[in-house]
Amino acid sequence: MIGLQNVTTDVSTSSEVAVTSPAPVAEPAVNEMGLVETTRLSTATGDLVNVTVQERPSMWDMYWNHCPKWRPVNHIFFQVANLFFLLSFLAPHTPGGLMWLRVALILGCAFSGMWAWSIECYLDAVLWNSAFIVINFVYFSIQFYLMRPIKFHKDLEEVYIQLFKPLRVSRRQYRRVLMCMRNIRHLKCHELYAHEKVTKVDSLSLVLSGKLVVSQNQRALHIVFPQHFLDSPEWFGVSTDEYFQVSIMAMEESRVLVWHRDKLKLSIMSDSFLQAVFDHILGRDVVHKLMQVSETMAVSNGHLPNCYEEGEDKPMLVVKKAGDGPGITALLNRQLQGEHAPLLRAAPHAHNC
Repeated sequence: MIGLQNVTTDVSTSSEVAVTSPAPVAEPAVNEMGLVETTRLSTATGDLVNVTVQERPSMWDMYWNHCPKWRPVNHIFFQVANLFFLLSFLAPHTPGGLMWLRVALILGCAFSGMWAWSIECYLDAVLWNSAFIVINFVYFSIQFYLMRPIKFHKDLEEVYIQLFKPLRVSRRQYRRVLMCMRNIRHLKCHELYAHEKVTKVDSLSLVLSGKLVVSQNQRALHIVFPQHFLDSPEWFGVSTDEYFQVSIMAMEESRVLVWHRDKLKLSIMSDSFLQAVFDHILGRDVVHKLMQVSETMAVSNGHLPNCYEEGEDKPMLVVKKAGDGPGITALLNRQLQGEHAPLLRAAPHAHNC
């Protein structure tokens, strides 16, 4: 608040104040800063000085008294628009929070535009809010598309739940892996999936259903069950120009998920997390196979008869000596745990095809 003080003083011509000549009558003068106004009056006996002091207002007083009378509260559209803007500021930093943010901004801009159009008639405000609505709607649509549920076939869903989900692989990452899939191969009973030193190692295969036996030089090594890989050892350090060193044959009707190996490796090359996931899954599968092979070879050596390849209903494993039969057959039958009838039968005598 501006304060004015009017001070009149009597200036004598005594020794304290020296006056050489009478001062003329002066009109009121204003300082450049507008703070002091001085009027000098001439009398016979002395000078009367009229000083008006104007105090400079503070910054707080200037802004506090800028609006001496507040206008009425704005329309309800204005209040609702700002309420939605407030909610947008509270959105959490999650995928759902981004949806919340965009929806709140769209609604806030919509009410703000309605206020500018129907209440205040501000065309520029209507145009700006319309542009904001369009931009946020585009981002909302993109986020909604990315958050849509990703579903897979029943078998592929089971693979995801059993192998990839426990390692925190997202459905989007798993779908990226499936894009490198070649096909789902159906194998009949006794059908060869890979022939020793004939079939090239150009794929990565996962058993979806059924069972397959792996052999080398007609000696059974181990059995591959669902959710296990057929060629996990070849994943590490074996090029696609090389050939399988084992034969793989279906023990029953089976289905195998086959990936393009080089395409899959190229796809996950830019994602270190997926690389670590595949190395972990396949490394664990290799260790499981090595334990099976070591346990099998510690008991005895078996061989697959030629007559079995001709499709006759013969035992999967025929031992070379009668005394060696029960041990190796029992061991492989333990690998088939959970079956009501073992697919491997002990032979009291050597079979002749």
